[in-house]
Amino acid sequence: IIRVKEFGPGMDIARRLEENNILTNYQALPDDATFLESSGIRLGVQEMTRFGMVEKDFDTLAGLMADCIIRDKAVRDEVIRVRSGFLTMGFALPPAEALPLAARIVASVIPDPGYADLFAENLRRAAAA
Repeated sequence: IIRVKEFGPGMDIARRLEENNILTNYQALPDDATFLESSGIRLGVQEMTRFGMVEKDFDTLAGLMADCIIRDKAVRDEVIRVRSGFLTMGFALPPAEALPLAARIVASVIPDPGYADLFAENLRRAAAA
């Protein structure tokens, strides 16, 4: 969570960042009167790390955010360039490992094996379509 009140309402800052391809949520902080008068923004750091961002990449992102928020610069093209290096989801099981695990989970909550088989067949058909 970042306090941005000095540069404008959280909602406005979040909108300006979104126009520059940086997605945040405006966030009320404990001393804000209401959520609609929020003085903060919040980042989805977990989502960014799933695509491989590490500490040095967050330094780059912070600089782009500062340019946009503090200096009112358009950073959209630079954000697109930086983001192009993070297109593959990481920190997750590869499909060959994830799918059997997911199948076991679904089968464990559906007591009728026929239903689980039908569910799996429908998933196969949907994936082939």
